[in-house]
Amino acid sequence: MSARCYHCGETIPTGANFTLRIADEQQQLCCGGCQAVAECILTAGLSDYYRLRAGTAITPNEGNDDYRRFDNLALIEEFSRRDDQYWVSRFSVGGLRCAACAWLIEHHLQNIDGVESISVHLQNAVATLKWNPEKLKPSALFTAFSTLGYQALPWSATNRDSQLQEEMDGLLRRLGVAGIGMMQVGMVAIGLYAGDFQGIDDSTRTLLRLFSLLITTPVLLYAAQPFFKNAWRSVRHKHLGMDVPVAIALGAAYIGSVIATVNQGEHVYYDTISMFTFFLLLSRYLQLRVSQYQHCGGSLPLSARKISRLGSSSFEWTSVKSLAVGELINVHAGEVIPVDGIIRRGQSSVESSAFSGEFLPTNCGPNDVVMAGSGNIDGNLDIEVSAIAANTGWAKIAELLEQAQASKPAVAQLADRLASHFVLLVMLISGVSFAYWFNHDGDSAFIIALSVLVVSCPCALSLATPASYTAAIKTLGKHGVLLTNGSVLEQLRNVSHIIFDKTGTLTEGRPHILSCRLFGDINEPTARRIAASLEQLSQHPIAHAFHCEHKADLEFTLENGEVLSGSGIRGSINGRHYRIGSAAFCGVNPKHDSPHLNVYLADDTQLLAHFQLADEIRHDAAELVQSLQDAGMQIQILSGDNSGQVAQIAGMLNIEDFQAGRSAAQKLAHVKKLQAEGAVVMMVGDGINDAPVIAGADISVAMSSASQLTRTQADVVLLDNSLQSIATLFSKAKQSRGILIQNLSWALLYNLLALPLAAMGLVPPWLAALGMSLSSLAVVLNALRIGTTRNNDRLQLPEAKPQALNSLAASGVHRG
Repeated sequence: MSARCYHCGETIPTGANFTLRIADEQQQLCCGGCQAVAECILTAGLSDYYRLRAGTAITPNEGNDDYRRFDNLALIEEFSRRDDQYWVSRFSVGGLRCAACAWLIEHHLQNIDGVESISVHLQNAVATLKWNPEKLKPSALFTAFSTLGYQALPWSATNRDSQLQEEMDGLLRRLGVAGIGMMQVGMVAIGLYAGDFQGIDDSTRTLLRLFSLLITTPVLLYAAQPFFKNAWRSVRHKHLGMDVPVAIALGAAYIGSVIATVNQGEHVYYDTISMFTFFLLLSRYLQLRVSQYQHCGGSLPLSARKISRLGSSSFEWTSVKSLAVGELINVHAGEVIPVDGIIRRGQSSVESSAFSGEFLPTNCGPNDVVMAGSGNIDGNLDIEVSAIAANTGWAKIAELLEQAQASKPAVAQLADRLASHFVLLVMLISGVSFAYWFNHDGDSAFIIALSVLVVSCPCALSLATPASYTAAIKTLGKHGVLLTNGSVLEQLRNVSHIIFDKTGTLTEGRPHILSCRLFGDINEPTARRIAASLEQLSQHPIAHAFHCEHKADLEFTLENGEVLSGSGIRGSINGRHYRIGSAAFCGVNPKHDSPHLNVYLADDTQLLAHFQLADEIRHDAAELVQSLQDAGMQIQILSGDNSGQVAQIAGMLNIEDFQAGRSAAQKLAHVKKLQAEGAVVMMVGDGINDAPVIAGADISVAMSSASQLTRTQADVVLLDNSLQSIATLFSKAKQSRGILIQNLSWALLYNLLALPLAAMGLVPPWLAALGMSLSSLAVVLNALRIGTTRNNDRLQLPEAKPQALNSLAASGVHRG
């Protein structure tokens, strides 16, 4: 291992021979510069520096500009995920102000060789990049952000919180300077305005103006500095952002005021400069506060009590990241569970609203699964770790939420394009206004041109869509509805057909065995054990009925098991071939339809057993279906069950269009046929055989009990596993669209009215500054109503006993 310099920590180059005696020990140094600095420290009597320092000295090439540390694979995985040969990384971006900022980042980084795609979410200040690790390193991406003048950090809740707090602290300091300046200059301005009406001698006017200049200068140079930096960045990269007209207005007003002060001109605008700066900073500070409120959410503990055995009173505090699957931790009452795991000892009420939207706690005990982020209410739990860090359900839900918020609906892209050209239009109108008023009323031309520059606000237009959709996505998450694709909110209003799977979707998916009729030389316990061994290949709810009734054991070990889609399962047990599934699959020709779920067990020669099962319809299914039909939607059932019992369920739910015995391919073909006829299809399902049609539908919804593949393909996941959440989804989507229309209407109306009024000389600069500031803030605050407005968005369902429903069904992944 290479030696390190005692002063700066850098690797000592080969052949370097610089040493110095420090604290009675001979220490090696990397260069003459470090040796000289160390000698100065020692000769000045400051030798305690080396004893008390927290780290080595920072070298010129280190610090914020050195991003090479992010090239480490372990660090990349902290804020990235694999997508084939690409990495998809998320960055928290500081300094985003308007659509022009987002546009600049997207277009600049998109041109870097190796960047496949980039999307910047203005409201959340998150940039999502898909890049090729064979062509560039992460450090190059961070450098690209820095070159543009933006601070980028690996996305995490902690980094975003610190970034927001740092920006707010900086704005608060500047806001204080601007506020003090505004008050002082405002008092002087009263005297100057009074002098214009009542008379004032030139020396007093000059003195008051010089005092105003003295107060306004730090306001302009310090408090207004962000506007000039952002404007220069925009001009340097040949794209006009909203800070360009702001900087021009402030600079022109200041220069004009200085000239008027020196030459005893008629008008100065020091009060306008201070007031304009204050209002703009206040607006941005309040927007950051709103962002902080929206971003504020739970975070997982960083440490946990690691125990060596169940019930142990001794523990060791350790970081959650260092935990391994299978290790044991102890969680006390009132604490947040830091990992996904299985309770091995203890009993407690566990609150898991982050996943289900249900705030009432659930009583949990040994062998129950608990999720990271859940609250342990009143018991002491020993938990076996099953997943940590990025593999927890908490992390995956957070990633899906960010993915949904990163998507840009068409209306947002249109607003961004309009905003990008808006600044140039404003500057042209300002120039034309100045030219017109200069020829008609020269004294007013300058102040009117300033008002035109100040009053415009493309930010309100750009924020309208992301603010509304972000609020809706987060509100739905609190109600147990997880969106993985934000554009769903825009598409929902076009849905014409909703297709439901049956088992596990319209029904509870928890069938139980009612009876077992035997054939041939076999007893019932043996038949159940053989069936359980075959059904272990399936995770379908019907298979779970056999798992619960009788666990497979070593005496009935399955060999060469195979699942046949649309038919059943076959395999060998103790050298004898068996099959379980539909009547046709087992060679049975039933004489009449049974009022129950029917599963048959046979060997190569004969039928062995006929199992009858019952499932229960979800208590909220009937009312949901009725409300969707009342809204004019076509409701259908596509089920893998090949029995007339699908018709019975359809009849009970008043669904006229249904199809039974459909394989995954047939389901997908049906959806494609509807889409070819112009239908917009939503598919709601839960099984593996629903995954293809889930992927093929225009909008796809998966129950939380769905297979992992199905959840991965879905646009929406119902975390609370309740059909009521579909009503919530439609309700919030409608509400978010209404607020979006309000926001867009307000932004357009404000600019269409404000610009002509300012050009007509009817809007003074201070009012223009106030209007511009409030327009953006109004859009963001209006969007927050989605999360605070109490409306009847969940179906109010009466308590009723479930109805036992039945259908002939095959076993395994082929079932609907």
